[in-house]
Amino acid sequence: MSTKPNLNISSLGILVPYIRRHALRLTGILALVVLVVSVDLTQPIIVKEVIDRYLNVAHPDPSSISWLSALYLGVVLLTFGLSYLQDILLQSTGQRIVRDIRSNLFGHILSLSVKYFDKNPSGRIITNVVSDTEALNNFFTDFLSNTLRGTLTLLVIIAFMFQLDLHFAAWCLVVVPAIIWVSRWFQGKLRVINQDMRGKLSILIAYLAENLAGMSIVQIFHQEAKQWRAFDGRNRDLLKAMLKENHTLLLFFLFTEALSDFGVAGLVWFGSGPVLRGTVTFGVLYAFVGFIRRFFQPINTITMQMNVLQSMIVASERIGQTLAETPDIPESPTARRPDTVEGAVDFRDVRLAYRPGKDVLKGVTVSVKPGERIGIVGSSGSGKTSLMNLLVRFYDTTGGDILVDGHPIREWPVEELRRTVGIVQQDITLFGGTVLDNVRFFRQDIPRETVERVCEEIGADAFIKRLPQGYDTRLSERGSTLSFGQRQLLSFARVLVADPKVLILDEATASLDSETEAVLQEAIAKVSRNRTLLVVAHRLSTVQMMDTIIVLDNGLVVEQGTHDELLAKGQHYWRFYLSGQLQQFQKTA
Repeated sequence: MSTKPNLNISSLGILVPYIRRHALRLTGILALVVLVVSVDLTQPIIVKEVIDRYLNVAHPDPSSISWLSALYLGVVLLTFGLSYLQDILLQSTGQRIVRDIRSNLFGHILSLSVKYFDKNPSGRIITNVVSDTEALNNFFTDFLSNTLRGTLTLLVIIAFMFQLDLHFAAWCLVVVPAIIWVSRWFQGKLRVINQDMRGKLSILIAYLAENLAGMSIVQIFHQEAKQWRAFDGRNRDLLKAMLKENHTLLLFFLFTEALSDFGVAGLVWFGSGPVLRGTVTFGVLYAFVGFIRRFFQPINTITMQMNVLQSMIVASERIGQTLAETPDIPESPTARRPDTVEGAVDFRDVRLAYRPGKDVLKGVTVSVKPGERIGIVGSSGSGKTSLMNLLVRFYDTTGGDILVDGHPIREWPVEELRRTVGIVQQDITLFGGTVLDNVRFFRQDIPRETVERVCEEIGADAFIKRLPQGYDTRLSERGSTLSFGQRQLLSFARVLVADPKVLILDEATASLDSETEAVLQEAIAKVSRNRTLLVVAHRLSTVQMMDTIIVLDNGLVVEQGTHDELLAKGQHYWRFYLSGQLQQFQKTA
């Protein structure tokens, strides 16, 4: 059994605070709409007066006809001017409202936890911020103007028609129930079609973003043709959805046009008798023909805007769903940073499950003293990165606790925790801007001198000064003109300028060439002084530098000790070493 889709008007509630903010401007626009409609609808009345009083009489009055013709022209020009002013004000107000919504939406997305981005592809998020907000813009700048003006026009026309002739007016309104039924039927169809279309648009954008990010992989494996075919398939799905929407909307328009023509034909047939008998003047009949055309004109206009309304409702629902998302990392109202921070870290029976019943970490207990250097090794999937992500609260533990300087990290303000615990990841992200902007991440409170000192300390200063404008060189998208090692050094510097007491290097040396690795190894030795260092690494040269090495296997700590101690035991670390998983990176460096 099919069910009629609901028109979820409640989703429009997200607009209410923004509309209130611009209530004065919207009130002025409404007043202009009333004025425009009132002035515009005097045109049939003027023509009626010309016909009945000065033209269709025994002695026509040319001077009065000329005067009324000039008045008619003045009304047309006044309508044009007022309509222009109304549209300009409405569009500027709509743009301001949408700008506020887009800014608030992006701000809310920035506040969400990493888990949200794990569940939602980037294409869907981009569609939400760009395309869905644009649908709201179309609502204000297009649909709202036509709907306000059209609705008021209908009401005023009905009032004028009943004032001129009760029987003619009743005849003209016979088709209204048919129009309402047709509109409601098509409205339901269009909503389902538009929802499907926007879903397919999100899929297409997500696929495009994925391929742009991984273009080098696509080209290395010669998959251009295959990826193009997959893109073309998704593009064709979107085309089918859009054509279906256009066909449905066209049928809607044609149906209302046909009803309009039937209305005019019926009016002429019904009204010709009274005119011939002399009970109704020809001017009244002419005015009614003009009114009924104007009566269907706003209906047709609103009909053409139905896809805008449907897009707007679907977009509002999607934006509302995003705004309803709450961060998975709550901050305690009593959260505060300890007065002194030394850099001690304690993992106490830490457990983590991304999905219920599927533990990634199964009771990890590790104590790290201030200033201690800890290496963490293990095969892929053993839980190394997951453990580090818990320390900076990208996720929260599902069991156990993590303490920094004796305080549970849940009792720290998240911002202060992430200033205290810095993390350098293997995946590097550079942003549009200069080298200086990227290192201090656009924070103007960090002096240029601090950036230069940190870059010099870690060995990045040499290659930066060779760039065309040095620290003021603008980087290309994702820093593609720099080598991987250079980008990693900038990523390293970005964390160090905040001077964290605990520094995490999560596979930060995994893909470096031997020269850059040597630079970074020296930098690690320097920056680890007076701060706690946690290093997830496969490089033997990096692991050997550590005071203690922790071996993870299947979410458990199975061994810990120095490099020599663990080799002497001849257990997990020894087997890991002999397997080449530590050595192979050293050989290929």
